[in-house]
Amino acid sequence: MAGPKSLLTGPETAGADKFVLNIAEVKTQPGVTNVLANANDMPFADASFDLVMSVSTLEHDKHFWLSLAEMKRVLRPGGVLAIAVPGYVKDPERDRGRWTRTYRVHFAFDYYRFSEQAVREVFFAGMEQIGTEAIMVPPRIIGHAVKPSGLNKVA
Repeated sequence: MAGPKSLLTGPETAGADKFVLNIAEVKTQPGVTNVLANANDMPFADASFDLVMSVSTLEHDKHFWLSLAEMKRVLRPGGVLAIAVPGYVKDPERDRGRWTRTYRVHFAFDYYRFSEQAVREVFFAGMEQIGTEAIMVPPRIIGHAVKPSGLNKVA
């Protein structure tokens, strides 16, 4: 959803075509096109976007790997895929060897929590210039990667 503090309304995206994909109707925002569809099967042509972002959505997606494949498919070579998901990490200093706690499921349709390794090695498989980081407690895993130039699709 594009609100007043959304990444979609910042100066970095001024003048860009912006789309928000949802499986349910959402409030419209000036300069943002709402698309009603499932991320597992996006209604966009291959290599349509320079930037694809997924923030706090993949944990709700029963088939998140299909959405990841679609995000890579619609991303142009040289484009950036940016993702943020709830995670878990092991922090021996802070937790004395225990796994960090995460929030309990906040909705009936939360299916997953992810590790930083999963984001780096699974989400961004086949991509380059990969960067990931676990931030906050409980952790949020944020990451970005670039679709290799010269490749039409990334698995």
